[in-house]
Amino acid sequence: MSRRLIRTPRRGLAIATVAVSSIVLAGCASGGAEGEASPDHDLTIGVVTEPEKTLDGIVDGSLAGYNIYYNLFDQLTTLDADGNIMPSIATEWSANDDFTEWTFTLRDDIEFHDGTPLTSEDVAFTYTEVLATPDSDNLGYMGMLESVSAPDATTVVFELNSSFSPWPSITTAQSIVPAELYMELGSEEFAEAPVGSGAFTFVSRSRGVDYVLERNDDYWGDVTEVDTVTFQTVADEEARLNGVISGSLDVALISPNQVSSLEGSGADSVSRASNGATFLGINSTSGPLADEKIRLAVWHAINRDELVSAVLDGRAVPNDQIVAPNVTGYVDGSEGPAYDPAAAEALLAEAGYDGTAIALEYATDGRIPMSSEVAQAIGGYLEAVGITVELVGMDQASLSNRIYGTVDMDGIFLNTWAPSTMDGDMPITNMFAGGQNDYAQSPTTATLVEEQRMVDGADRIAVFDELASTNYAAAYLIPLYTPDADYAVTAGIDWTPRVDGEFMLADVTFSD
Repeated sequence: MSRRLIRTPRRGLAIATVAVSSIVLAGCASGGAEGEASPDHDLTIGVVTEPEKTLDGIVDGSLAGYNIYYNLFDQLTTLDADGNIMPSIATEWSANDDFTEWTFTLRDDIEFHDGTPLTSEDVAFTYTEVLATPDSDNLGYMGMLESVSAPDATTVVFELNSSFSPWPSITTAQSIVPAELYMELGSEEFAEAPVGSGAFTFVSRSRGVDYVLERNDDYWGDVTEVDTVTFQTVADEEARLNGVISGSLDVALISPNQVSSLEGSGADSVSRASNGATFLGINSTSGPLADEKIRLAVWHAINRDELVSAVLDGRAVPNDQIVAPNVTGYVDGSEGPAYDPAAAEALLAEAGYDGTAIALEYATDGRIPMSSEVAQAIGGYLEAVGITVELVGMDQASLSNRIYGTVDMDGIFLNTWAPSTMDGDMPITNMFAGGQNDYAQSPTTATLVEEQRMVDGADRIAVFDELASTNYAAAYLIPLYTPDADYAVTAGIDWTPRVDGEFMLADVTFSD
């Protein structure tokens, strides 16, 4: 069988250059005076939300959960701070010619926190258990996985039911559990005190409050300088900002309009381009938006450059594509319909638009910083060309339940997608191949999603280019921008934010 060896693959796209300076955090939350580093190396991180289901990484695949799993467990491969796929448990991997079989070679010196060795049997069990768990979030990106085998202690073979060239990106997200312990305890009991092989071990959790981990001194990799890390749930963005300024938090994600508030506070800010795309989802099956001309009018009506500069204070980049510039699948130089209010008005006239109100649903808090301001600005752009807009704000949980539930959205909705795998397959599958954001159900886009899985490199990017062009012509979804991720921090340690927005803390170093 012909194989291509891939030792430390990197995406074939240039990573967006972002000046990310080394920043300093303090362990103030563990007893230091305001603005001073504590003598210990404890960190308290203010996170927006907590894992949605459980601390079992086989069941839960929430972005909040990954903050825990990436520190508590190891994965076959990992992402560096810039989103490049790197070895972890696996040292190398290869695929057959049609990308339907992948073989991974593992390290032989890794132990779980309970002292048992990690072998290929644990890896095979983990992935097989995902397939056997109907309510696993991870099934959503493992639909192509047919079976997993462990021919020897350091080899794992994945058999796929269809070609899937980005399979290594999937392995960055799945944490490996100890098979015997998991089978002995079951999912529910295992989640009460999860055991991994990562740089930190589990200490405690208090639902709705915090999750505490401590350093694993026997870690197979570089042992971190962090003593303990506490992920504290702080949903309110003002509370996160004030927490860092006051010293009750050491680091927290903040909104673009909060960055200037840190001036003179004694705390610092650090920013980098995120891996997300903020976009307008569209129910294109009913009402005025069933008309392609009206959808294109919406696209032409929005001034992305002004939206970024005036509303987001320049802390984003306009983006016509559904993947961010630093995610595999982004096409350099590809641009959609330009801002052109006159063209929007002409399209509305051609379509015979009668002023019927179009709902614009958005969250007033949560995943999209300044979402209310963004929605109001978009509403203003649409009203300016003659589109009647009904702004409908709600909390993030309610909006997510509507988008990903069983009801149809009323018109337009503000949404975002940031693939934890740093690969465009996940968002385009959801948006153009039958997912919850895919109202159009276009056979053309579904075919293109399938085609990009059968090729790699430049050939794969060419398919993404065709998919983007198809969306430009039909406006099934309307991308808006890729935001920066902004953090408030205090002094005391050196830390580099990751492009995927997750907190991996093994490489934190302190300046004391």
